[in-house]
This record gives sequence, C-alpha cells and structure tokens, in this order.
Amino acid sequence: MKDFLKIVYSYALMVFLFPLRLFPVKKDRLVFAGLTGGDAYEYSCNPKYICEHIRREYPGRFALYWVVADPKRYQGKEGADITFLKHYSLRSFYYLMTAKVIVTSGSYAPWFPFRKQQYLINTWHGGGAYKRLKDNYEDANRLQRKKLAFCAENISLFLSTCKRATDYLFRGAFHYQGEILECGMPRNDSLVTGDTDKPAVRVRAYYGIPQEDKLVLYAPTYRTPSQRIVLDGDALLKTLERDGTKWHILFRAHRYQNGGASICVTGSGILQAGDYPDMQELLCAADMMITDYSSAVWDYSFLYRPCFLFVPDLKEYLEKTGFYTDIHQWPFARAKDQKELESEIINYDAEAAREDIRRHHREMGSCESGHACECVTERILEVCK
Repeated sequence: MKDFLKIVYSYALMVFLFPLRLFPVKKDRLVFAGLTGGDAYEYSCNPKYICEHIRREYPGRFALYWVVADPKRYQGKEGADITFLKHYSLRSFYYLMTAKVIVTSGSYAPWFPFRKQQYLINTWHGGGAYKRLKDNYEDANRLQRKKLAFCAENISLFLSTCKRATDYLFRGAFHYQGEILECGMPRNDSLVTGDTDKPAVRVRAYYGIPQEDKLVLYAPTYRTPSQRIVLDGDALLKTLERDGTKWHILFRAHRYQNGGASICVTGSGILQAGDYPDMQELLCAADMMITDYSSAVWDYSFLYRPCFLFVPDLKEYLEKTGFYTDIHQWPFARAKDQKELESEIINYDAEAAREDIRRHHREMGSCESGHACECVTERILEVCK
C-alpha cells in the first residue's frame, strides 16, 4: 500500500507542480536533502559534507538550500549563502523544481517529479554492500519495481563506496543503468585520511567526557527481532576497564527504533547518542564500536579500530533479511551473547584485525579515496557551467 501511495502521489505532484515548470532552472542554485523520517538530524550524512566543502572552497559561488522537517532547528546554520526550507511546502517544491543540481542521500529520488534538465546526485546513505534491501529488484513486486524504475529515471549520478555496491546495490537492487561515480562517500573523507582529532574533541566536549577517557559506541541497526536483545553495559565496562582505563558507553539507536527498545543497553551512566547531529563524528571519537548488521562497519573500518558484531538474532536475521556479502566474510568478530562478546574483546588481536580489514577492502573493491567531496564538487561545477 505504501508503494502504491507513493506512485499515486508522484503522478499527482506532476499535475500539481506543472506551473512551476514555467520558471527557469537556475545554474547557481543547489538543493540538498538528507534522510527523512524517524528521529533524524537531516543536516548530516554525505550531503552535509559536500555542502560544507562547497561553502568552504567556493564561497558565494552558489545559492544553497536545504529541505528539512523543521527549519527552526537549524537557525544557527543559516547564512547569506544557505537557507533551510520545510519539507513538502510549496516554497520547497519551487526550489526543488528550479535548482540545477539536487544532492540527496536517498530522499525525494523515488517519487519527486524532477525535470529533465535538472541533475540529481544520489550519494546513498550506507557504505559497502551488506544487508539486503527490502526493495531488492529481483524480489520486488510490481509496485515496488515501478517505484524503483521511477527512482532510476530520476537519478543522474550515483556515488559508490566499492565495486560490490556498484554491482549488487545500484546495478542490481535499484536496477540503475546510469552513471556511477566510484569515489567513495564524502562523509568518509576524514575517516580515510585519519583527520579525526577535531571531531573527537567535539564529541567529548558535548558529553562532558575527559579527553583522556575511552569511548565505546554501541550502534545497532533497525529491526524488530522476536527476542529482546540486551547489551549489559555494566558487565561490558567491567571487561573494558580491567586494566584501569576509564571507559564510557555511547548508545545510538537507529532513527526508526522507538523507545520500546527490543534492542537496548542496560546499566548506569549510559550516554544516549541518538540526538547527536553527526554519526561520523561519533565514529571519529569512538575507540571501539559494537554493532550488528549496520553498514556503519564499512565507515568505521577505515579507522582500523576494534569493532565487534553483537548478533544474538543472527539466525533469524539471515532468514528474514539476509546479506549481499556473507557476514562470515566481514572482518569483524561475531558474538551471539554477552559472554562471547567479552571474550572477543579480551582476545582482540589488533594486527590480525588490520590485515583482515585490508583483505576485506580488497575483496569489496573499495573506492574510498579520501577526496570524494572534491570529486563530487568538480562534477557539480561541470554541470553548472
């Protein structure tokens, strides 16, 4: 039903917004859109990093617009060259229909009736090629395929993190036959180059954590497992602090995961990181990450820091969702319960893990360059000549 409504909505918008096609497309106008829905801070992800690169390297060259749920939330970000617009308002539709380039991490692409002379860059919002998408083209029904086809027609350029993402996601799941720029994700530039000090300082200052203390980030992906998954934070800290080092746990639930918490972490002093505006900065600050099936493992892997998969529901997840890349090929230790997790942490071999990650990058055909922002900006400048 949701896919049917999106298709109906798309055709209705074509009629409703037809008068806006009388306005010319502006070559100095760019519109950005992050992910919508859930508890999302939309000025984030790849579009944010591209936008900030343009503001820094080409000040005043473009009029920049961001489409968000609540423009008031970003008042401190507004300036002479950047304006925030409310989703689904007539004003936002006007700028979406008259910008030469639209940069999105996925939203608007599947349903908005963009014009032929516009250039839509889909940066996507997940690295690597891991969990299968529910709209995988081969498994999709007729309505889902219609939506995917509409999406593919809209997109002028996809960004890819690796060869396997190109083959399995964009050519496969999305059935996209257009141009793909294999330059990596703009949000990963600082992770690839190792420029993580300033973001790490900001995170610790935000949470009032001494700079010398260690951070472990627990960031599970969204799902509704039949069993309740609980990470024992107190037991985890006891294991981490066995050598006298002070650790803190940051818990970042998926933006769609509600407070009902079929996936949670217990214990005193757990720091809730769901409201922090930038996941990449949390990755920069984390001395260790614990996750499950999240594509954040791809981003974090370029730091070569300890990463563990806490997967009590692996069998169920394999049956319900599955993967493009077999989870047993991922270069991270898996734990089906707390005891296994703590054992993997105690026996972690940094040098062996580094070699496993390098092998994984080769097998995936990594395209991460550390210069993705530059590559995308060069394309925008070409399109907007």
